[in-house]
Amino acid sequence: MRSILACVGIAMLTNPVLAQQSLDTQTVVVGPWTIATTYKADKFENCTMTRTATGLGIAFVRNPDGLLLSIDSPKWKLDRGKAYSVKLAAGSQSVDAKALAESKSVTIALADRPFNERLRMANALEVRGEGATLRLPLDGSAVGLERLDQCFDKNSKEGPETNPFVAPGRRP
Repeated sequence: MRSILACVGIAMLTNPVLAQQSLDTQTVVVGPWTIATTYKADKFENCTMTRTATGLGIAFVRNPDGLLLSIDSPKWKLDRGKAYSVKLAAGSQSVDAKALAESKSVTIALADRPFNERLRMANALEVRGEGATLRLPLDGSAVGLERLDQCFDKNSKEGPETNPFVAPGRRP
């Protein structure tokens, strides 16, 4: 599995006014987060919420299977395909998880619904591994995660049958 950030290839926008645009927009900015809709071969794939902080690329990805967290660093040298045990902590709540590694990134499935709700309230997410703890800032994430869900819900239901102006196999 390639790094989600590399697959998405999002151009970072810096204009906070874009956060006020309608959900029809393909990329918006909410605080420090950039939210984008990703298509592959003109087919909706997922919605992402990305930012960089403390030398790390951070991405939340909403797809049909749920919510994923991807973290990457050019400094990391990980064993590709290895699943590292981690503990995720948001405020006073924590859950155990597995981080699936690529050489410079990890992807973590966020499957615990109560924990995911806590992410919306927390100031930071701690990812505790064997060697260190990463502290990922979540400022603006409540609005961003809500927008991420809206992006996914809107785009996963859109299609030629709901849009009479789009031919099958194409997106607006």
